[in-house]
Amino acid sequence: MNDERLSAAVVGAGDLGRLVMGVLAQSPKAVLAGISDRDPAVAQQAAQGLGVPAFTDNRRLLAEVQPRVVFLCCPPQTSAEIIPICAGRGIHVWKRLPLARSLSEGAEMVRLMQRADLKLVVGTQRRSAGGYRTAARWKHRLEQIFLAQAHYLYNWGNTLGWHGDKTLAGGGALIEIGYHAIDLLVWILGLPEEVYGASSSAGNLRKATDGKRHPIYDTDDTAAAILRFRTGPMATIVTTRSSGPVSEELRLHGQGGSIAATAESCSLRGPDGETLDHFSSEGSAAEPLRRQIDAFLEAVITKAECYECSGLENLLNLAVIEAAYLCNRTSQPEHPARLLQTHGLNKEHCLSLCPAVL
Repeated sequence: MNDERLSAAVVGAGDLGRLVMGVLAQSPKAVLAGISDRDPAVAQQAAQGLGVPAFTDNRRLLAEVQPRVVFLCCPPQTSAEIIPICAGRGIHVWKRLPLARSLSEGAEMVRLMQRADLKLVVGTQRRSAGGYRTAARWKHRLEQIFLAQAHYLYNWGNTLGWHGDKTLAGGGALIEIGYHAIDLLVWILGLPEEVYGASSSAGNLRKATDGKRHPIYDTDDTAAAILRFRTGPMATIVTTRSSGPVSEELRLHGQGGSIAATAESCSLRGPDGETLDHFSSEGSAAEPLRRQIDAFLEAVITKAECYECSGLENLLNLAVIEAAYLCNRTSQPEHPARLLQTHGLNKEHCLSLCPAVL
């Protein structure tokens, strides 16, 4: 048994950052050594109860604390600035999704970390949720899958902050909350051959002085996509951050029946809808995050060659997202594999760090 505990730092003390800090405070595999946030009051308040130093300068945090691992719970633009520093300092990285604002930016991040022989993991913790993980295990019971559906709907409100700025965020509903749905579908069904996508900001239009309605932000608040897979299935994705109540679900339909899954539950039904099997889990909403962070820390400690949710694997998600955004402009189906090829990548290489079994 390896009793090593890794020194850890957290960048960003917002909602996600505080959740990560709470997980690290209870982890037997890490010791929280420092945090940073651009807001001094937020940084101090978060650090006070944990007994760790607080910083407003991310570079100073990394230089003074010298962590083995860092958790980037900050905007994508900030992550893009920090990851080259981490690569130079030998720091493993876990970051909030998306991997990057674009496929080209993500590919460069991955190359930097791989050259430094460091791990880069993306917070796609839905995979660690019991319901979705059960769906992945049960998919063979459906025989040939022909249709999949995924949606994530909720009302974020009008105070989006950096999430509404395309330069900082890279996009809106599709690249943020839609990222979870895309990751689950690519994880379970593979890389789609074709992608059709449409996105809009119609949900945040407000009347201006000219009498016309204009979007408050320049990122999409609503998006839909159709994915076509070479092996036969089609999948639909619908996501919005402008309408509640919160609703999130994955459905798989096959010749042998159907699966309906959420983070907490999974139901297997026969072709006529009769229940064949059911799974439900209890625990806090932070449990999938805890599992993923624990797996990341374990991979760093054991120097594992293969691990889930790597930055390399997440390039597949970015290729699908980029294809959907491109289709919104061209009104033509786009091909993720071709987008990967423009960066010298292919599906097989992107999957090379994945564990052999679920």
